[in-house]
Amino acid sequence: MLSSTLSPAVYADGLNNLPSLGDAGDAELSVQDERRLGALIMKDYRAFGAVNTDPEITAYISRLGNKIVQAASESPSSFEFFLVTDKSVNAFAMPGGYIGVHTGLIAAAQTESELASVLAHEVGHVTQRHIARRFGQQKQTSLVATAAMIAALLVAGSNPQAASGLMAAGAGYSIDQQLAFSRDAEREADRVGFLTLRQAGFDTQGMVDFFGRLQTASRLYENNAPSYLRTHPLTTERIADIRNRAGLEGRSGQNRQQADLEFELIRVKSIVFAERSNQQLADRLRTFESPNEQEGIKDPVAREYGRSLVLSAMGKKKEALVASNRSIERFKSTQSVVKKTTVPLFLQSQQMRMSMDVSLPLASAPVGERPIRERAALDAKEMALLDQLVELRTEFRSDMSVRLLYAEGLQRLGLFAESDAYLKELSQAYRSVPEVFDLLAQSALALRKPAEHHMALAQSYNARQAYLPAIEQAEIAKRYAKDNYYLLAEIDAKQREYKRKADAEREFAKFGN
Repeated sequence: MLSSTLSPAVYADGLNNLPSLGDAGDAELSVQDERRLGALIMKDYRAFGAVNTDPEITAYISRLGNKIVQAASESPSSFEFFLVTDKSVNAFAMPGGYIGVHTGLIAAAQTESELASVLAHEVGHVTQRHIARRFGQQKQTSLVATAAMIAALLVAGSNPQAASGLMAAGAGYSIDQQLAFSRDAEREADRVGFLTLRQAGFDTQGMVDFFGRLQTASRLYENNAPSYLRTHPLTTERIADIRNRAGLEGRSGQNRQQADLEFELIRVKSIVFAERSNQQLADRLRTFESPNEQEGIKDPVAREYGRSLVLSAMGKKKEALVASNRSIERFKSTQSVVKKTTVPLFLQSQQMRMSMDVSLPLASAPVGERPIRERAALDAKEMALLDQLVELRTEFRSDMSVRLLYAEGLQRLGLFAESDAYLKELSQAYRSVPEVFDLLAQSALALRKPAEHHMALAQSYNARQAYLPAIEQAEIAKRYAKDNYYLLAEIDAKQREYKRKADAEREFAKFGN
């Protein structure tokens, strides 16, 4: 990363010198309505199972995206970055600041700055309100129907059968029509994104390199160009403009930033996520054992990490643990003996998961069938695992993926009372993280607390903006809590909240009808 950044005054001046596409206030969708439309799309998109909730990669792209958002003088709370398991090289911005990143895009990027350049471009579309202007013109169409159609079109890219039902309702639509931006909007997003990228401290050469490679790919594979280009058409003028801004006209490819290890591990995990069949996994295992030059994964630590992920996906847990241990050994062997360095979280998390899989095979039984235990009942091996979990949580105390892994570890050790208390505390601070409530529901189920189990499920649905299922689960919870006045009052208050949200969603659905 570059250490130099633009001053706020210079950054603002750069934005003020951009050509105007019209007053953002002319958009028919208000900021609030744009956010509501985005929420509707996300609800349908999640219902298709298209969003990958891997906590580690999601946390990474969120950190990267929030850094860019802050550099654009926007609030991170107005944006949500999420991961999509799809080999295609693509990313997209939806109404309300929802930005999706395909695993294929992460795999195709060669440096963190390249990935950041795409996120900066998408953030530019949001901050310049290109999306609000485009969807504001669809007043004649129900926004709910529009939301469902867009969600179906997005899913159709990787799973056509899953989206066929909704697609049939709008045969005249295409993903290009719904998500593509005008050339003027693309140029404006380039320029805003470029300034934001530099302000955030990233190497602007990343934008030159990545978009340049996409343009080359579109020429070589005209009929199979990267998906990103279908909704973000690249022109020679756009590439030249980006190069001129970087002061690198004619020098594309020089001074490339070397990807750090964390980014390499992100790439590896993204690549493995996209392999779905046993044959694909076997082929991928061979590329990690004999590096695939095309993907450029040459770091031996990253390759061993990749082997561990693939072996785990193939069900070879013991071999996966060996590979995971070896990745950490190789990392340590490259570090200075004088300065203590932290083993990357991705390596430690994978080792922790594989250790639990190998040492706690009975923990894979349904939660309701596992015994409830206390720490005094743990054997030496189990205590050692618990100590590792505590150490990991202490070392990465602010990372959500570690908190979830710690709670999962407590449950796998049978320490459900501890996990229940820990997750209840966590849920107070992270009410929008559904995975917290999913685990909380598991603890309540194991502890034979049906009212709390169903209430946790209700809160999980609420976090996913699925308000009707949340209301139903709260109603079930009330039946079990009938003798507990305080719990009943709490559930009743939550249910009223979900009903208000469902009513607001229905009111919004009438917009444009």
